[in-house]
Amino acid sequence: MSYSFRYRQAIEVLDRPLTSADGLPDKEIVTGEQRLGVRLPRALREFYGIAGRLDHLNRAHNRLYTPHEWFVDAGKLVFMEENQAVVYWGVPISEEPGDDPSVLQGVNVVNQPIDWHPEHGACSEFLLVMLHWQAVCGAMNFTGSSDISPKALPLIRAMWSLVGEVSELWAFARDGKAACVIGEGEMRQLFVGARTQQDFNAINAELAGMDIKLMT
Repeated sequence: MSYSFRYRQAIEVLDRPLTSADGLPDKEIVTGEQRLGVRLPRALREFYGIAGRLDHLNRAHNRLYTPHEWFVDAGKLVFMEENQAVVYWGVPISEEPGDDPSVLQGVNVVNQPIDWHPEHGACSEFLLVMLHWQAVCGAMNFTGSSDISPKALPLIRAMWSLVGEVSELWAFARDGKAACVIGEGEMRQLFVGARTQQDFNAINAELAGMDIKLMT
């Protein structure tokens, strides 16, 4: 299964079918690469190629950079910024980049070098999880959240399809609906989103049966 196909499937569940207008032209991607003297790995290039202009999803919370915003730091191509610019995400620079390289997290501290740490082993899964996080953090029309106990996570995993996990952030999906659980230990939060009021009401009723009350 191609990366593009997986991205298209996920975005159709969360938002709508993609059109050609949602992707960046290859010329714009190449111009960004040439400016920095880098090559994008296939998993990242295909995402930009089909959904690089889908700003209402790509920049709802965290910000996927446009090619003219990319920058290089300590051998990483930085392509995404956390919503408060506390953290960046990048992929290693290589003359022959692997198709689906690891993603690194860079902690941004004022007047100090960016402090890089491993975040996830596959760029494609990182992007898919981030899509769902963006969706429940404002890109979807109807959203809500709740504190939950660790015991609720196995129940959610049994009822929803797991998309992936990135550093204590689990993403789940069903048609027209998304859910993310974030946190560790006793401190966990559930965020959900839906395309329609009817879908959101269904999530709310389902969670109420688990003694989970959403705040909207």
